[in-house]
Amino acid sequence: MKPILLEIVTRMITTLGQCRSCEVLFEGSGLSKKVSQKEVSEYPEDLVQESERLSNLLGQLKQLYRHRLVIRLIDAKSFVGVYKSLRHWVRRYPTFIVEGKETYTGWDETQLEALLDKYIQASLPPKHRSVQPTLS
Repeated sequence: MKPILLEIVTRMITTLGQCRSCEVLFEGSGLSKKVSQKEVSEYPEDLVQESERLSNLLGQLKQLYRHRLVIRLIDAKSFVGVYKSLRHWVRRYPTFIVEGKETYTGWDETQLEALLDKYIQASLPPKHRSVQPTLS
């Protein structure tokens, strides 16, 4: 079974730890945690809470779907994020794009899981699609 691609277009917190050369510099000097905490505290509280909420949701999705799902995070401010927002008519974040076809915007986990399940069922071979046993 081929894994389902889930792209998430969202507002993201950017820190110096995302730059590998900066990370090495700060790790070597022992300043890594201090700089990271200070950077995050300078962002608006709603963005920090949204990032934490998304992180928790991603953890749940990874645990629930394991190898059946490939997750790609896209910063809404990046070139790819702007492109995806225009292409899929994204106006609010986070927006989840499944297989480049269908989108879901919001935080309702059951709706997102239903959309993912729909694509996972479609990707299964025909003999495995039926969940209920058949009597012959």
